[in-house]
Amino acid sequence: MKRINRPGRLAKLGLNHAVALFAAFIFTYPVIWILMASIKPDVEIYREPLRLFPSRIDVSIFQRIFQTQPIAHYLVNSLIYSLGAVVISLAFALFASYGLSRHEFKGKQATLITILMVQMIPALVSIIPIYLLMQRLGLYDTRIGMVILYSAIRIPWGVWILVGFIDQIPKALDEAAIVDGASKFRILWQIIFPLALPGLASAAIFTFVGTWNEFAIASIVLRSSTNLSMPVGSMAMIAGDPNDWRMVSMTATVNLLPVLAVFALLQRHIIAGLTRGAVKE
Repeated sequence: MKRINRPGRLAKLGLNHAVALFAAFIFTYPVIWILMASIKPDVEIYREPLRLFPSRIDVSIFQRIFQTQPIAHYLVNSLIYSLGAVVISLAFALFASYGLSRHEFKGKQATLITILMVQMIPALVSIIPIYLLMQRLGLYDTRIGMVILYSAIRIPWGVWILVGFIDQIPKALDEAAIVDGASKFRILWQIIFPLALPGLASAAIFTFVGTWNEFAIASIVLRSSTNLSMPVGSMAMIAGDPNDWRMVSMTATVNLLPVLAVFALLQRHIIAGLTRGAVKE
């Protein structure tokens, strides 16, 4: 019988945990610093040596900004754009991915590769035709125009995730439902949709975060202060004094909190959705 080197295993496990903790600290330290800087008194931000945690909590900057700046409008706009993109893009992606997964046709692989290639092309490359098209359609500088635009941009990513995920759902379930007289739409809604929820949650997270953080297109397509998204509105607020680090930290914190909330609600689905959709049996 092979002898197990228990001390060696424990040492290797401890080293792995130490490396993981160090990597987690490296990645989370800037986020923690930003969060702490937003609630520090002004004098402590410029104190040397810097201290991570404040001696006392000061939230006056939040009160002042929410009273003097339209930051609440920016938050509402970003929520509308992000949630609208999640709902619309994933609805289209679910139908498209179901058809691509369940039907064989000539050029299927080429279609999937084309979808992936489209997703890899930065949307900013096509900003000029997007700008002209939105002006022609009367969607320039409108909320509904941004929801439609972001939804169209995110559909390929949703399709690419969901196709691999639906491939893992046995086709025998579809065949049994067809024998019972179920329509394609009923199969999709009552069988595929519940089983694909982890994949949909994973796609929803990436769609929400990608839309929430998008800056370049929004800065070109949006002009009215009432329609600005949170990233563009934040830039407008700190443009007057970019060295006001407390203002910068505050806007970064407000931008970050909704993303952290979404991850906290759906993070358990990320690994399950990606791994189950990435391996074919």
